[in-house]
Amino acid sequence: MVSLPTLTTGTSGILVKTVQGLCCARGHVVTIDGEFGLATESAVTAVQLAAKITGDGVVGPMTWPVLITGNK
Repeated sequence: MVSLPTLTTGTSGILVKTVQGLCCARGHVVTIDGEFGLATESAVTAVQLAAKITGDGVVGPMTWPVLITGNK
């Protein structure tokens, strides 16, 4: 199994684009540009709070499943 990395503000690349697309799919509009900026952090935080997990804006082991499946 592939381990997904922790992504935070300042990260960039294809996985950030994936997170941005998943945030959009969850109803939190963000530009899909591959740059993890404040707008992406805000969208991730909103997804986290909706899932009732810690809203820290960091995509880690608790957040990836929520983004991918929509479930905790």
